[in-house]
Amino acid sequence: MQEELAEVQSSSRTKLDKANELVDGIEEKASTVNKKLHDAEARLAEVNRKNTELDMKLRELEVRESLLQKERLSVATEYGPCFKFYEYF
Repeated sequence: MQEELAEVQSSSRTKLDKANELVDGIEEKASTVNKKLHDAEARLAEVNRKNTELDMKLRELEVRESLLQKERLSVATEYGPCFKFYEYF
């Protein structure tokens, strides 16, 4: 009976040790995944910031383009046919 009890205790300790090793491995992998997630979120925030900057620059360019088109139309209207000559240069 003592021998069986000793075998059960030994087997239980072995299984508990293996379970603890699995838990440690899972915790390590979870830590790695959390670090990668944090890094990805930081990169996403940087991409979003740059995207916002580019959107602002695009809007500025669109406004400048619109102003230039209005100026060109104004000059074309003011100078009439003479302006057509300069469009080729």
